[in-house]
Amino acid sequence: MAADSGDKLRYKAQDEESCAADTKSVAMELTKLYLEKKFREYYSKNDLSLPAKFRNREFAFVPMELLPDFVMFRHISFKSYEDFKAYVLSKVPAHIYFSSAYYEKPDEAKMEDKGWMGADLIFDIDADHLPVKTSSFEKALELAKRELKKLVAVLRADFGISNMRIYFSGGRGYHVHVHDEEFLSLGSAERREIVDYLTLNSPKIVEERRLLDSNAARRIVNYLRRKLEDDQSLSKKLRISLRDLRKERLTKKAVNAIENFRDDAERVLRVYIDAPVTADVKRLIRLPSSLHGKTGLKVVEVEDIDEFEPLRDAIAFGDDEVALRLNRKVHIRIGELNTRIHPGRVKLPEYAAIFLICRGVAIYEGMA
Repeated sequence: MAADSGDKLRYKAQDEESCAADTKSVAMELTKLYLEKKFREYYSKNDLSLPAKFRNREFAFVPMELLPDFVMFRHISFKSYEDFKAYVLSKVPAHIYFSSAYYEKPDEAKMEDKGWMGADLIFDIDADHLPVKTSSFEKALELAKRELKKLVAVLRADFGISNMRIYFSGGRGYHVHVHDEEFLSLGSAERREIVDYLTLNSPKIVEERRLLDSNAARRIVNYLRRKLEDDQSLSKKLRISLRDLRKERLTKKAVNAIENFRDDAERVLRVYIDAPVTADVKRLIRLPSSLHGKTGLKVVEVEDIDEFEPLRDAIAFGDDEVALRLNRKVHIRIGELNTRIHPGRVKLPEYAAIFLICRGVAIYEGMA
């Protein structure tokens, strides 16, 4: 009898576990169906921004229906906007990408068969690649915007770039697309030089008491020259003059001063970009006006960096109330909402609900 009783208890526990797993599976499927519906509504009601020369671009899609698996369908091209829009509405992607490169045959499956014609110069500022780490989505956006300002200032002042467009990525950062003709034909090696210039990627700047002919050396020493010109007290502090920097063979005093100044210079000058994105001449980048599947926010152009607020200006959905179940405590600030929410069933505006669902901290429970 004891054995029978134990078996019954074990079977009951297994049934309960199985039932709980089935319930969770159903809830996740309903959540995905809800997101698919809302993304389709967005794409049906809104015009999408296709890039210049889109017929020569490769497109790639991550379908919503295959989530949580991240499956990308790529090597796709379109002859018209209508064909592109029809494809999006039929597949309802969680993510849409297009190539920075222009190709003669963008839909060829092998990269060597596409016929590379050139590529936009792309920069990616992502909070995940910054030296200061934070789990706060809001704080991450603040840090990314600060780095974006630094990048744009250098591109304008040092490279003379005028034809560039800035986009909020829909996630935790920003993209800068450079369309100036002289940059389109650059290969990976030349683009890596730009990366080195921005990131000060050089182990040393002085060798055998001579300045190295490198991007890092030139930027740091030029910055030191400007500081010495603007602040005469710095000469006394570093025990170095502008005359010392003009000598072909530096004095030991000058070498020490440059090395001591390097940390301060790098903190001001270095720009933390995602280097592989810029060096890649065949990069896939998020399509402006598309939705980011991990936030539900729009990839939107930034006209004024100072005035732009992602959690206000990139909202894609309305404020109808939605019921959802949170799996952990969160502090959310998005749109008109700024509050702490405890785990359990809550009702939130649609834009906030979709943001939390896409972030993986809530599941859909129905319209309120």
